[in-house]
Amino acid sequence: MRVLGVKYKSLYNLLLVLIIVLTINGISSIYFVRFDLSADKIHSLSNETKKTLTNLDEIITADVYLVGEYPAEIEKLKKSLFEKLDEFKAYGGDNFKINYINLDEDPELAKEFKNQVFKDGVDFTDIIISRDSKQEVIRIWSGIILRMGDQFSPVQLLQKGKFPISQLIINQFNDQLEYNIILGLNNLIKPSSKKIKFLRGHGELDNADAWIIRDQLIKYYDVDTVRIKQLKAKFYNESIDLSNYQYDSLIAYKVDSLIIAKRSIPLFDNVGNPNKNSKRFIKKSLQNKIIYKYMKDPSKISEDLDVLDETDLLIIAKPRLTFSEKELFIIDQYIMRGGKIIWLVDMLDVDESVLKDTNITYAKPVNHELQQFLFKYGARFNMNMVNDARCSPLIREDGLGRIPNWYFFPILYMDEPSKYLKNVGPIKARYICSIDTVGENNIKKTPLLKTSSEFKVLRQTSVNYQNLYNYNPKNFENDAEPPVCAWLYEGIFNSNYQNRSVSKDFKKFISNPIVKYKETSISTKMVFIGDGDIIRNDFLKINDQIKPVLLSFESADYGNPEFFPRYGNSMFFQNLVDELLDKSELIPLRSKMNMPRLLKKDVYSEKQFWQLINIIIPIIIITLIGFLNQYFRKKKYVN
Repeated sequence: MRVLGVKYKSLYNLLLVLIIVLTINGISSIYFVRFDLSADKIHSLSNETKKTLTNLDEIITADVYLVGEYPAEIEKLKKSLFEKLDEFKAYGGDNFKINYINLDEDPELAKEFKNQVFKDGVDFTDIIISRDSKQEVIRIWSGIILRMGDQFSPVQLLQKGKFPISQLIINQFNDQLEYNIILGLNNLIKPSSKKIKFLRGHGELDNADAWIIRDQLIKYYDVDTVRIKQLKAKFYNESIDLSNYQYDSLIAYKVDSLIIAKRSIPLFDNVGNPNKNSKRFIKKSLQNKIIYKYMKDPSKISEDLDVLDETDLLIIAKPRLTFSEKELFIIDQYIMRGGKIIWLVDMLDVDESVLKDTNITYAKPVNHELQQFLFKYGARFNMNMVNDARCSPLIREDGLGRIPNWYFFPILYMDEPSKYLKNVGPIKARYICSIDTVGENNIKKTPLLKTSSEFKVLRQTSVNYQNLYNYNPKNFENDAEPPVCAWLYEGIFNSNYQNRSVSKDFKKFISNPIVKYKETSISTKMVFIGDGDIIRNDFLKINDQIKPVLLSFESADYGNPEFFPRYGNSMFFQNLVDELLDKSELIPLRSKMNMPRLLKKDVYSEKQFWQLINIIIPIIIITLIGFLNQYFRKKKYVN
């Protein structure tokens, strides 16, 4: 009877467990629950994303192409993508559907399907996997296409190009899934009409120099260039027609590539179609040549007061030539009417190409004459360069290798980072100057970037590869506060022309009612950065082609195991753009990253001790548990 009672009790316990499991399973199928134990809740969808998904009015379909059997490294990417889409589905319900499409399932139609996906805006990525001293290249289509009726929005989840897989790449892919997908979704259901213009006409960075950051911004904003001093409409339209004719001629004659600014730009893609990624850039470059020629004729030039009226954000990146008084006035009045500007300004220029043939070059002042103009808004750009012991490497122009610590390329951050730097990698700068705040106290001024405590301020100095001792801040005592090199200003600004002495003709011009001169602005924002190269991408020759390097990578490390994402320039700049264009809700999404927890310097010497603890303690615990288990079993059965 006792045995029978034990038997019934065991069956009862089993039945109870089954009921509990089935009940939990049934509840979980109705209510989506996920526990995120991370400190920053980086694995959970944000409240804003959940709200967007639960309020979907139309059916959204996600076409997924990362389907099939892959090596373990790529399987991690696939699993993360599928799990994130399942989470989107849980909140989107019947209005969010997922199609899993294997592009290689039908070999006869694979090429046609891939061409169509490429035309729709999703590009492939070549992943390099190393095993047993051998390399294997796996091509994947990691992007997805979101569809709503006849409309669609491509989402490139992994940067196009060719690079080795690493845990950092996997982490970056995982961290940015929600951000990339929700942006693609927003582009579909509520497309942005904000316009960003890169200023031209003063030697600023061209489209090739800012290729990567433009490629990021153009996905979500209307991005273009603007000239304040520009051609009259008749001649501008003529330049468009001529550039289109020149481009069509190049395509018709099957010209493989075009040399633009000493770079080879391909006209065709890998499958022989006109390269849509470079088409716009090539046409614009051809047009710029025609415009440059026309601009020498004063009769063809105009400086319209309303040229910036349809610009939500103006980016002035690395100007090197002077502005006319009327150009400065138009920029000033753009600010007075609430216009927003990001100033990326160099005060000293170093021509590194000189070091290819000589031992020394000199830092020379840049002839843009903006220092006094920006001073009136409360930002003093100092005529200096800031060196830092925390710095980036450099490839020597003379072809003699690599300098691991080029002190002129400081790596910047903040001890207490703002939301623009939260979970963002350090920022690489090149020949950056310090910026002081002056003037009005009613403007909110937020420091964005500064050096480490081991810095050195240089003024007009020589630059060479040999005498690095004099550039190393560690060799000099410095008790000063680390300088700030970037600021965000928010508030009401006074006009540059308020109480300012100007010529009679210009005063008459300002007094004209048609001009509608304003002395104070409405509330607006500006960013001041003492480096024009923060958003400039390098170029590398890869497989006989010149390709831009992602801003997160260090070009000097190409070909080494250290060639992996290390900088946050792109993410930092996009955060600033979102802040200025009143899309600050996107910043915490982009900043969701599983950052590695680094050891502090003062405990780094204890590294070996903690490694031993991690190895020995688990062994001791397991051995102790084994002994205790044996002891209690022996005691139980002996009794």
